[in-house]
Amino acid sequence: METIKEEIKELLNKLVSPYRLKHIMGVAYMSKILANLYGVSELKAEIAAFGHDLFRDVKPYRFLNMAKSYGLELSKVEVKNPILLHGKIAAEFLKKKYNICNDIYEAIYFHTSGCKCFNTNIIGKILFISDSIEPTRNYENVEYLRELAKRDIEKAYIEILKNKIIYAIEKKHLLLYETVEAWNYNIMEVE
Repeated sequence: METIKEEIKELLNKLVSPYRLKHIMGVAYMSKILANLYGVSELKAEIAAFGHDLFRDVKPYRFLNMAKSYGLELSKVEVKNPILLHGKIAAEFLKKKYNICNDIYEAIYFHTSGCKCFNTNIIGKILFISDSIEPTRNYENVEYLRELAKRDIEKAYIEILKNKIIYAIEKKHLLLYETVEAWNYNIMEVE
């Protein structure tokens, strides 16, 4: 798996901007911290982090064709906002090229939306959280979320999912169906 990590890093240097690369490295840094805290594979967390935004800088109009080539079923939300497909396309690409394991695949595939599958996929939770709290992120309550992630990954996941939903509503953005499903699933689990 170390070879896969190194090859993905080489791809990143070809496919993403320096700005995006700085973000990805921040996500990898945070993912390693959380992986160590929660006793999961640091290498898996890093591979997920390096892969999550592999295609984020591709022109959005190309995503619909890429998704079609992988046989992805698209929601109306994704057709209207193809940039939301970047994680799914990256997951499919890495699965086909490297046969990445399912927990890394799901983590990358659902890193934008969250997923009810993250209740059993800690790599997914780590990536979802790290993407929102990596060192270059700067928004209200980010320091609180960084500390919470180090103390309670479950609460951090719910709080970050809630923040994403609130942000989308405030900006009048569409919500991915997986986000709504993840929220409802987690709230029902808590009650």
